[in-house]
Amino acid sequence: MIPVVAMRLLAAAGLAAMLGWGCASDIPRDTTRLTVGMRFEYPTPNELIGPATLTYSAIGNQFFLPLMAERPDFRDGPPTWAPALAADWEFSEDRLRLTARLRPDAVWSDGEPVTAEDVRFSWLAQTDANVAWDYSFSKESIADVEVVDAATVRFHLDAALPTALADVSTGLILPKHAWEQRPFAEWRSDPGWFFENLVTSGPFLLENRTPGQELVLGRNPNYFEDGLPRLERIILRSATDSAALTNLLLSGEVDVVSGLGATDAQRIANRPGLRLIAYPNRQFTFVSWNTRRPWFQDAETRRALAMAIDRQAMVDTIWHGYAEVGNSPIISSVWAHNAGLEPWRYDPPAARDALAAAGWTDGDGDGILDRDGVPFRFELATFAGAPARWDAMQMIQADLRAVGIDAQPRRVEPGALIQRMRDKDFDAAASAFAIDTSLDLRYAFHSQSIPGGDNYAAYGNPEVDRLLDSFAARPDPSAGLEDLHRLQRILHDDQPMLVLWEPLSLAAFDVELESVAPNALSPLANLQEWAWR
Repeated sequence: MIPVVAMRLLAAAGLAAMLGWGCASDIPRDTTRLTVGMRFEYPTPNELIGPATLTYSAIGNQFFLPLMAERPDFRDGPPTWAPALAADWEFSEDRLRLTARLRPDAVWSDGEPVTAEDVRFSWLAQTDANVAWDYSFSKESIADVEVVDAATVRFHLDAALPTALADVSTGLILPKHAWEQRPFAEWRSDPGWFFENLVTSGPFLLENRTPGQELVLGRNPNYFEDGLPRLERIILRSATDSAALTNLLLSGEVDVVSGLGATDAQRIANRPGLRLIAYPNRQFTFVSWNTRRPWFQDAETRRALAMAIDRQAMVDTIWHGYAEVGNSPIISSVWAHNAGLEPWRYDPPAARDALAAAGWTDGDGDGILDRDGVPFRFELATFAGAPARWDAMQMIQADLRAVGIDAQPRRVEPGALIQRMRDKDFDAAASAFAIDTSLDLRYAFHSQSIPGGDNYAAYGNPEVDRLLDSFAARPDPSAGLEDLHRLQRILHDDQPMLVLWEPLSLAAFDVELESVAPNALSPLANLQEWAWR
């Protein structure tokens, strides 16, 4: 839900546009092209060796298509799937085989047809240990991919799972005829090779690139959707941060920006000729408490930490209302969110009482609580280059100091911190997850995901394991709603992670553009439909 302040700002921007405020340019606009400002890296068009970021994925989806495309309808129920390269598909009665038929008019940009061989080749690459794709786990339930004929492919599944369509559809279909000449073992050693051998199946071609600065996308004349893309050319321009993006938009150097911060969005909200939009995304930001450390071993202490931290102040101060306090890893914009949960309220006196009940007292009078001779003093890490989280760390430090806890904020390079979290070599850390809309949360909370995995808190609870396994085994996700509600209640009580906030995504664009509709799945959703009025 867009906060009231955001709605007022958007309304003001809309009124400005209707009244025609601002100065019209004497230079005729080229309506065959537009420029988009984003923060992105695009070191290779091969997603299996590229960075696992939302913006990288959004760009890749302009060049390559999946078999099926997830629809952004997960607020109303389990997400549904739309045809992409696959025209249709069907499960066997036991749901252990899924047969997909490819579109007859799907071709690569060099004129070669997209075939079932491309689908099998992509699966082989996605699961190859040398390629080491970040999302290879999504293919673990697929035992084999069978080429039935040139236009038909059959997936053989190990079990009838609610994630079957997601497992099959995760990842883009790659061009076998163009890329098979490069052995999988060599893919990571030369990511630039794939630019030199790039053919695409999506709506756009890559016409030109300036590494680290710009990508020029051109209309793919072999794309199968009639009349699309509507524009001949899209220029993607990279910027260092939200302020730089805002400056580019206000100066007229770009027509669309995505990934804005709340402060910079306020600079745009009342500008004539521009439209600011705020929309839900799939992310939530959290602090993970390493339960192997003496400070975080018991749920009573972790609940006290939740009451000691003023999350609403973070939302108001850092996000200016463009976020809401979170209380569950199944976020409020997802159908299975347990609306009966209330965030632990900010209550320092109650936090102090709870800490005392858990055995934390200031035995030596130095102002810092201790238990069994261990002072409540720990490192609170977050990623370098994440300003909102760093601001939050300062606020958390002050809140905890008020109840006798010494948290020391520290910035760490992302790759190094993620590895430390997976190795459980940290005290507490602020990070973020983009929720998997299949709602398979085993990666974050199952005890089997502790060694080297994304269960950063090293959290183990037999009932949580049971609920996660029960949900994962149901062919119909809707039938597991009770399990998911019970799971969220336990996590709310145990607090292995403190969910800080659910942010809105912020984008802005020229009011003369139409059909610009970014969503939680992509800031470039339906880019092929964008056009000038």
